[in-house]
Amino acid sequence: MSEILPKGFVFSQSNLQAFQNCRFSFMLRYIRKLPWPSPLSARSASFELDQAAGSMLHSLIHQYFLGIDAELLRSCAEAFPDARVSRWLERFLASPYSEILPNQYPEHSQQIALGGNLLLAKFDLLHLDDDAIQICDWKTSRILLNRVRLQNRIQTMVYALVAVSANDSKTRPVSMYYWEADFPDNPIIFEFSPQQLIDFRKTITNLIHTIKSLSPDEFIRTTNLNHCSYCEYQTYCSRVGIPKDEQAYQDWLEIGLLEN
Repeated sequence: MSEILPKGFVFSQSNLQAFQNCRFSFMLRYIRKLPWPSPLSARSASFELDQAAGSMLHSLIHQYFLGIDAELLRSCAEAFPDARVSRWLERFLASPYSEILPNQYPEHSQQIALGGNLLLAKFDLLHLDDDAIQICDWKTSRILLNRVRLQNRIQTMVYALVAVSANDSKTRPVSMYYWEADFPDNPIIFEFSPQQLIDFRKTITNLIHTIKSLSPDEFIRTTNLNHCSYCEYQTYCSRVGIPKDEQAYQDWLEIGLLEN
């Protein structure tokens, strides 16, 4: 096994997704820890605005579940330069996901050991009921994400796996709700079967094994230029990617939201 990863490295949805996007980008970001250069044309002002607006909505919802008065949060949203935040907050407050219940944990992190490695999940909202576990994740995507793609997404697998393992949920069903602020009436809901959870564990374990087994020169640049479109490290590769790729846009946006 390679010793290239920093000591005590913690795997997460964001760094595993970054590896899937591009091994070289993973190397620059998490191993060499290089500062990323000035944004390029593809990583446009609209990208930065989307990231700021998404972060603000997450912060407001977090404060809501901490007990901050909704009217005060509305005032904060209205004062934010991006009008979408106020609209998104109103939609959230009108949704069934705004119900405050016992045993809810907003912006909650949990960590498990997986094959001798650490795996972290940062949940937007985790509800630990006596007979069920519910994961909620708030999205601010520009398009409604594809259900099949979400089911096979690293985030879905990591969150379900950590929720089950960290909370001894062998007998409690685990479900995950993706709520889209621009599509509030179209939540994407997953209820995970025991076999799916076994498959998720195998997939994430194998992915971590692959990362740890690589030598430095095997962290190669992706051949899929879609993934280059909004990568912060484009200038290291002299690439510009393919602009307006929605899947790449959402991947990098989510990484930024989780790590900023």
